[in-house]
Amino acid sequence: MPDHSSRPLLALDASATASVAVVRDGEVFASYASTETNTHAEVLTPAVRRVLDEANVEPGDLRAVVAGVGPGPFTGLRAGLVTARSLAFAWGLQVHGVMSLDAIALPAAEEAFRAGVEEFVVATDARRREVYWAHYASVGGQFQRLHGPFVTAPAEVTPLPAYGAGAGMYPDALAAVAEFSTIVPDAGSLGLVGELALRRGRGILPVQPLYLRASDAKVPGPRKKAGTGER
Repeated sequence: MPDHSSRPLLALDASATASVAVVRDGEVFASYASTETNTHAEVLTPAVRRVLDEANVEPGDLRAVVAGVGPGPFTGLRAGLVTARSLAFAWGLQVHGVMSLDAIALPAAEEAFRAGVEEFVVATDARRREVYWAHYASVGGQFQRLHGPFVTAPAEVTPLPAYGAGAGMYPDALAAVAEFSTIVPDAGSLGLVGELALRRGRGILPVQPLYLRASDAKVPGPRKKAGTGER
């Protein structure tokens, strides 16, 4: 039976900005990240073609698709997961979910290990003056998620060194690590997390969005008939 473990993965994340990457054997071969947080549906598919071309990879070369499942806003996550599922279906590939905060925890655990920090949190912007966050341990420079993900006010986050843009937004409440204070989840790190998870046989999630709270979208009620007060 052929060994597919060294074939590249296509990774997508739309929990913050929209990002796409091709990874293989612990290396990011090509990546793209938008600077906007509201154009995910428009940029993801062209970005996929762009990174595949840059990495000189065809869809038939891929092992699987890895998608960030959040936590994140409703619209962005939906666009990212729909794109990932659609591409995987069209190309006859498996699609796997990875928790988006783990994409920050991967490099954060290495930095925490160098700094002698045993436990830390990762936090991203959840809007409404809240953050998405999770609690991790750094074990020999590798992350181990202990609790989460959660969505809370910044003051309710476990008081530990905090990595990610959510920490940078609330320096009075969170002990932000300066060099990580603007970082959001990106597809390159997400793909590396997915590759490790597939290799170890653990850490892969269902491709279902982690919204953590209800959508802001409202369904309009029935309209009244003009002049009658009736619905």
